[in-house]
Amino acid sequence: MRRDSKNYTSKWIRPEKRARIYKRDNHSCMYCGDSIYDTPDMVLTLDHVVPKELGGGNEHTNLVTACKSCNCSKQDKPLKAFIQVLADRGVDPQDVAKRVRNARRRALPKK
Repeated sequence: MRRDSKNYTSKWIRPEKRARIYKRDNHSCMYCGDSIYDTPDMVLTLDHVVPKELGGGNEHTNLVTACKSCNCSKQDKPLKAFIQVLADRGVDPQDVAKRVRNARRRALPKK
């Protein structure tokens, strides 16, 4: 896994929590399904499933791993609207919903 400043330093979440969310999500984008194991140069980010602008918070149940491309595309769109954007790009909307739902239900791994 890439451990560079792009993946682990951010002022809005502790690096330890960020790393645990990446691990929970198997270092894969919950939106497009790409993984750093298949795409080593992929940059991982965290995304608010419910955007902060719509009342979402920083709790781990509202954060999922997203590749930089998906995170930039989603911006502050509600999940349902972004799933439609992904569907228009050929990503199965049911797969996206299932990945996000399952990630949000999983407990964070221990340190």
